[in-house]
Amino acid sequence: MFVNSSVDHPLADSYNAALLSSVQRSSGAPKKQGEAPIDDMTQHPLAQARLWNRATKFILGLQLLVAALGYLGGYLAGGPETAWAALMGGLISFISTAYFAFRVFSGRRGRPAKTIVRSFYVGETQKIFLTVALFVVAIVWLEVEFLPMFLTYMAGLMAFWLALLPVMSGANE
Repeated sequence: MFVNSSVDHPLADSYNAALLSSVQRSSGAPKKQGEAPIDDMTQHPLAQARLWNRATKFILGLQLLVAALGYLGGYLAGGPETAWAALMGGLISFISTAYFAFRVFSGRRGRPAKTIVRSFYVGETQKIFLTVALFVVAIVWLEVEFLPMFLTYMAGLMAFWLALLPVMSGANE
């Protein structure tokens, strides 16, 4: 959830501060005078659920948009076969991201940090295996063109970067 601040990275502290301030604002509860600042997102599970729900929906929506635009661009550039390949690439990024989000964020709230980190590692590993399997299915069984599929897949992965732009630019403050 948070970037490890002990790592010497210039963006780690600003990312964590932006994420915390976003959680504080999205919790909906007014802050009482003298109340300690939020230093752990598990203290406010509703705020955590709202933040991740919004971010997950935004990323998945962007990936579906990329798949649709890839299909349209592929159809205009190379015809139906290219469009089909581009759509498959966009859907591979969407399916693998949706699986990861379901796997990691569907657990009960207030879990220990060690369990959350483990679920991220396991979820990411399973996402990589699922992505490879979907690529094999698309290339071997569906016999799609590789380049349009891969380019649309990579554009779908860029949705993560687009989703982080408001957080990193301070627009959520």
